[in-house]
Order: sequence, then C-alpha cells, then structure tokens
Amino acid sequence: MSQLPASAPDNAGAAFAHINAVVSPTIDDLKLMVFLEASGLTAYEELANSAPNAAIGELLRANGREEMAHAHRVSKVIKRLTGEDFPPPTAEHNRYAKPSGRGVDRQMLEYLVSAETSGNDLYGTWADNTADPEAAALLRQNGKEEIRHAERAAQAITLLDA
Repeated sequence: MSQLPASAPDNAGAAFAHINAVVSPTIDDLKLMVFLEASGLTAYEELANSAPNAAIGELLRANGREEMAHAHRVSKVIKRLTGEDFPPPTAEHNRYAKPSGRGVDRQMLEYLVSAETSGNDLYGTWADNTADPEAAALLRQNGKEEIRHAERAAQAITLLDA
C-alpha cells in the first residue's frame, strides 16, 4: 500500500496549496498528487449525489472517474522516474478522501471551472520541467483532461440554470 510522504500536509486544503505552488515537482510532490487526484473520485461522487438532477450528477461522476485515472497516470510517472510502484490509495487509506458536506450549487460549480482550468496550467508547467519525455506526456494528458473537467462543470452550470 502506498504511503504519503512524511512531509505531506494534514488536510486537503493545505495539500492543494502546497501542490499549486510547485513548479518543478519532486517525487514526494508526485506522490502527494497521487493521493490528491485519487481523493477527487470521492469528492466528485459526493457532489454528484447532491446534484439537483441526473444530468449534472453524471457530469460530476465522469470527472471523478477521470480524477482516479489522473492518479494512475501520476503513478506511472513515478514508476518511470524511479522504478517504484506507487499505486493510488483506496478512499479508506487516503486522508484527503473525506466527505466535505458541500453540495452542488452555482458557486461550487464556478469554483470547479476555475480549479480544473488551473489544474491544466499546473500539469503543463510540471511537464515543461520534467526531463523525461514520456513522463511529460503523461502529465500533459492529465492537463488536457482537467480542461474537460472544467468544461463539464461549465455545462453543469447551464443545466443548473435551465
């Protein structure tokens, strides 16, 4: 079972603040990102369960499934760079995969549009600062999907307003 680095922040907010400040990720940063991306499955599922209609719920669930795919891709980056297997944790073994108590509303969806767009920028910067071309390509793929997440959140806003 994968373990968070000893320096990992105690909560998701602090962990995201740390990650969002990283320009050239260390292996510990990548490990932290595996945990954060894996927590996205739980977070999006919680939001989907509070969605006011099935269409919004499905958009959010799709984002959650892809967040777990991002965790697997970052795990592949770690394997490529170090040879170490670092599989994503299950929700039960992920301190960042805790219910937030937040539901779906316009403010939350607007936040997701912004956060997911920023995720693309972050992955692009990381890819630019990663010497291994295949690892960089994996990071860029995550970034492209972050844009798709923002687009789904924006679509959910239109469905919320309909």
